[in-house]
Amino acid sequence: MVSEKYLRIISTRREGTLAERCRDILDKVGKGRIALSVVFFIDAPTPESFISGEKYILKECRSFFGKALPMVTCVAQKPLGSTLTSEVLFLSGDATVEYNDDYLVIRNGKQKELISKGIRFLLAGDSGAQSHAVFSRIGEILDSEGFKIDEIVRQWNYIEGITQINGGIQNYQMFNDARSGFYSHTDWPGGYPAATGIGCASGGVSVSVYAVKGALRLSHPIDNPLQVPAHKYSGKVLVAGKEAQKTTPKFERARLLGESVLVSGTAAIKGENSEMFSDPSLQTKAAIEVVESLVAPGNICPGNKRFRFNSLRVYIKREKDADAIISTLKSHWGTIPMHFMIADICRPELLLEIEGTGTVIRFLECCCVDAEEAVEAQAGGAGRIELCENLPCGGVTPSRKNIEATLASVNIPVNVLVRPRGGDFVYDEAEVESMLAAIKMCGELGVNGVVIGALRSDGSVDMDVMRRLISSAGGMEITFHRAFDECADPFTSLENIISLGCDRLLTAGHASNVNDGAGTLKDLQAKAAGRIVIMAGSGVRPGNIASLEASSGITEFHSSSHGPEGRTDRMVVSEMVHIIDRQ
Repeated sequence: MVSEKYLRIISTRREGTLAERCRDILDKVGKGRIALSVVFFIDAPTPESFISGEKYILKECRSFFGKALPMVTCVAQKPLGSTLTSEVLFLSGDATVEYNDDYLVIRNGKQKELISKGIRFLLAGDSGAQSHAVFSRIGEILDSEGFKIDEIVRQWNYIEGITQINGGIQNYQMFNDARSGFYSHTDWPGGYPAATGIGCASGGVSVSVYAVKGALRLSHPIDNPLQVPAHKYSGKVLVAGKEAQKTTPKFERARLLGESVLVSGTAAIKGENSEMFSDPSLQTKAAIEVVESLVAPGNICPGNKRFRFNSLRVYIKREKDADAIISTLKSHWGTIPMHFMIADICRPELLLEIEGTGTVIRFLECCCVDAEEAVEAQAGGAGRIELCENLPCGGVTPSRKNIEATLASVNIPVNVLVRPRGGDFVYDEAEVESMLAAIKMCGELGVNGVVIGALRSDGSVDMDVMRRLISSAGGMEITFHRAFDECADPFTSLENIISLGCDRLLTAGHASNVNDGAGTLKDLQAKAAGRIVIMAGSGVRPGNIASLEASSGITEFHSSSHGPEGRTDRMVVSEMVHIIDRQ
């Protein structure tokens, strides 16, 4: 599992020096949280104003953060509605952060992530030469930390004079050629990163990357039904490239990373052609249509019925169009935090570009015993599979062959039950070793998560065994299973499970089924207070799922969804999905 983070847009309307405005933003950041990166958007129309502005901002940040200096990037884009704007990425979960000059590494168990600041080499020459130097440094950073190039999942590319022609070649095309050369060192089996390629007033070429170890297992690209993938553009939309190589922009329209959706810079382009609206309101509406097509829940992943944007960043080409564009966007997405910058777009006819982050909510997990059932669950709209075998005894670890077949048959997340036998949940050393081996196998096969649980003979959570199991799981999601319903004290056990860092708790409410445990489910949901996902399971059916959601506030459910033949049935799954979707 990747580390938990959240993004805040922090601005100031204060007048005064850039240093004073920066200090006002930092005061709002506060000292009690770990900031991983801070991107400042500054009005710096000349190289001199950019260099001096960046100098003052870095000085203030070093003074404020000390040794825990986040990755600070300055972008020469004039913010609208404020005198200085920033995006601050905070760490919200437990993880270790290792700081370096131009990148940091986050370690969360065996999971490893890398965030760079904006890498730039202003004096390296034209946009092409600068881009080659930037990617060379990014390659050095990745190599030094054991990351592969195809483990980059998100990239921000800022290009001064993006549409200008330099020596007969467009700056953006020179950048794309350099990026293509760097990316050519791997095959990208999981698709390219989500990315934004956008203009800036000064500062040359600057690239920031976010990479996740094991990204191929945790993430997948999202295409847009209304658009040709950018990396498949035809030559007619590529401008003034080099004679020998006129390469396409290598990025995906969005990527799904766990539950997070990373939306690339998106404009009013259908197919591969711009929507030719000169009216800013009409072009904004066209851009909204394209974005909504991309993040339509069913387009993000099968079975996903709910999506929400967490934040939006909007680039506007001409300041005179700002009022019309902002008004149109706010009338459509008025409740979503968004901020606006003046920036040149990669095509002269485009007036705005939108990027953002969001979250999918997978609320129905289906318990399946083989690939055939998993296919039925996915077809019905399930958002996740729990794979096990031998359901009559409560489920045990499925075989390697079963896991492989299921992973090959569905493209929604698959979590695997790791349980060596039926019966109680008090395990001896041999059984613990068998679970460790099963978890290792799951990691090798690329499953999304493991479902585990262990108790002591007194009914308390076996914290020592759980720590060993969780440590072996690396970045996989962790669900504590219904061993919880046999623990001695549900609320003490809840706190212990939260302290272990588990992602979710599967429970019938400390009862044999959800109908009997409905009151405790409500109390557990309240006690958890968002620190862990409470997932209700055992006896969840079309006839009670709506009332369970209404009475408990729980938003994730687990069901075998059996039909008349005693196996997972897509019609039963679909019925529950549609009941919840109407709530």
